[in-house]
Formats: sequence, structure tokens, C-alpha cells
Amino acid sequence: MSDRFLYEGKTKIVEISEDGQNVILTFKDDITAGDGAKHDVMSSKGLFCSEITARLMQYLNTKGVNTMFLNYLPPNKIRAKKLKMIPLEVIVRFKKAGSFVRRYGGTEGEDLPSPLVEFTYKSDVMHDPLVCVEHLEVMGIVNKSIAEKIIEEAKKTAMLLKEFFSLHTFELWDIKFEYGVDEDGNICLGDEISPDTMRLRKSGEIFDKDIYRRDLGNPMEKYEVVLNICRSILL
Repeated sequence: MSDRFLYEGKTKIVEISEDGQNVILTFKDDITAGDGAKHDVMSSKGLFCSEITARLMQYLNTKGVNTMFLNYLPPNKIRAKKLKMIPLEVIVRFKKAGSFVRRYGGTEGEDLPSPLVEFTYKSDVMHDPLVCVEHLEVMGIVNKSIAEKIIEEAKKTAMLLKEFFSLHTFELWDIKFEYGVDEDGNICLGDEISPDTMRLRKSGEIFDKDIYRRDLGNPMEKYEVVLNICRSILL
């Protein structure tokens, strides 16, 4: 194992860059669901998710969003800022789907009256429980002002991506973000943006990880479609 190794997750490996100033994220071909209970390896997944992430984060950078992205290292790596990650998943929902429907009812695909932001605590063992702002303060994760800043940033970022995909006649139903703090103390978008982390639909057809969750075929065929859309963004 490299002496630059920092962390290996279910779908990515994080290492310190050669100059020691940044990090290198290697996207693996692993795909998982159910907090890792379901797991497979699919050829080209790392390539698809890394390039989609690179192009969408580059797009967001041009729109004034502070992301980790620095440059793309084909075929499956990204050079990124070092972040102190916040152990939260931040979900922005435009429509009812997935765990929202399981918890609260409603019809999948039903519009929400306005974008909804949810926090979940990152823990596979606890199955990423929902937390509110008061929980975040009590647990010492972030204070109220930082939580409100994350909500503001998440809504802004999700709207930008929703508008981007709508130009290509796709609907963004929901998306999961992860945030960290950069060396200047600013909230920064990290992790990835890919069909692994969103629900993306077109005329009722699924272009995201729900294909894998529901055993509906080979998700990589649809991931490649999403990549081709994102290639309209120049790197």
C-alpha cells in the first residue's frame, strides 16, 4: 500500500498527491446499494463516475460553487482539494422518491412544493439516520450557522444541476451531496456527483443507480448516456 494512502471507501480510494498539497481520488468499478449489503464490480464504472464528477464539478466551479475539483486525470482519477469532511449526507429533493416515500408515503415522482433538504448522519451500521439541525449541534458535527450555510449551498447547487439536465430534457428528482471544510475554512462540495448520487429520469426512464437497486438491467448503459450529456461541458 502506498505511503500516500489515506482512505478506501466502497467506491473510491483517497491518497495524498505527489506534491503533498492535494488529494487524488481514484474511482473504483464497485457499485453498492443498501449500505453495502449489495455489491458488484462493473467494468467502466470508475471511468464513467470520475469523468461525470469532473465535468459537473467544473461546471459548478464556473457558476461560483466552491467544489473540491482541481483537474481530471483520465481514465478514473480526480485531483482535488484536501478537505476535512463533515460526516453528513445532504439530500436535496425536488420530488418524492426512495426513502422519502417509504417514510412518509406519497407517490414516487410526485412534486414537492419546494426543494427539500435533509441531513443524514453517515453511518452504514446505523443506516444513515435522519438528523435535524439541533442534532448536529448536540452531536458536535456543525453549529446552526454552518448547517444553514450548507442548506443554502445545497439548494443553489441542486438548482444549477437541475437546470443543466433540463436543457437536455432530463429531470433531476433528487441528489445527495457531501461537504467538507477547505484549508481556508470555507464549506466546500466534495465526494462525487454521478448517477450513483442522484435520481435522473427522462420520460419515465431511469438513468441512475435505481437500475441497480431494482435489478432492472445493466446500469452502465445509462451511466454512459449521462456521461455523453456531461461531455458538453469542456474540461
